[in-house]
Amino acid sequence: MLRVLGLDFGTEAVYRLMLDHPSWGVDRLAQELDQDRSAVTAALDTLADLALLRRAAAPEGTCGAPLLVPPRAGLGALLERRQDELARTQLEIDASRAAVADLLAGYTALGRTAGAGVERFTGAEAVGRLQADLTAQARGELLALAPSTTAGDGPWDLDVPLHLDLLDRGVRVRVLHMDSTTGPARRRDAVRRLTRAGAEIRTLPALPLHLRLVDGASAILPLDPDEPDGGAVLLDEPGALAGLRALFTHLWDTATPADGTDPTDGAGDDATDMYSPRERALLRFLAEGLTDEAAARKLGISLRSERRMISHLSDRTGARSRFQLGLQAARSGLV
Repeated sequence: MLRVLGLDFGTEAVYRLMLDHPSWGVDRLAQELDQDRSAVTAALDTLADLALLRRAAAPEGTCGAPLLVPPRAGLGALLERRQDELARTQLEIDASRAAVADLLAGYTALGRTAGAGVERFTGAEAVGRLQADLTAQARGELLALAPSTTAGDGPWDLDVPLHLDLLDRGVRVRVLHMDSTTGPARRRDAVRRLTRAGAEIRTLPALPLHLRLVDGASAILPLDPDEPDGGAVLLDEPGALAGLRALFTHLWDTATPADGTDPTDGAGDDATDMYSPRERALLRFLAEGLTDEAAARKLGISLRSERRMISHLSDRTGARSRFQLGLQAARSGLV
């Protein structure tokens, strides 16, 4: 309990026993604690170093008996000393944080120009740095449109080890890319690795542009879709982000899973027959964590109607909560 003040378990045991029996000598302390005399002596030396113990006055040439410093004074001084150390450490951390911020600012400044809610980066190196930095910041979700997908050397190619790290940290990764049944073998291998690690991957015959959308809060896309390596734009405007997410969702709903199965295939039933478009939209909103009020507003229905739909869907699927309903929809590929 007092380790933070410099007392290990054995030293604290000696100290507590001395508080109860201040007149006991080394031998009695060792006997009571069932320790070697040397261990008790070492503990007393530590207590003396911490100014919790002092030696009584004794004739010249002899060593006085150990005396406890009053605990309130001794421990109080230790606490103040430790607090000062922590304050210095916090100052060092703050200074290091500022230094890291300066370093990162210089790192990401390559080819950068800024405007209201928009930052532009020019050059392939700047695009690669921006994409890697933003991807690594994902905490909940990464959405990617990757027309020239995975495992290459271009600035927009998916960094497979980085995405595997995201999956290890519990980040949901969804990737839309071109048909994985053709193209280089390393592309197919990358898709298999990401899929085995838990990434959700679907394909389309064509995609309009490159896109990375992180946690619904930031997005990067090319300055020119026809020359994606020439530069990128970083967006954090809510309206633009909502539009980009809607684009991704629309494409995702029409795409084919990387294993070649239809995304709406169920266990012998077509999911589009089982759920209406409005129900599928509601399931998607639940999986994305929207509140009932927000989901109802997006659907253009009353809160009562939205909750009635949730109750009906829960009865059909056996879900016990709206969270479980959304989770089941995500796992079954409905959203």
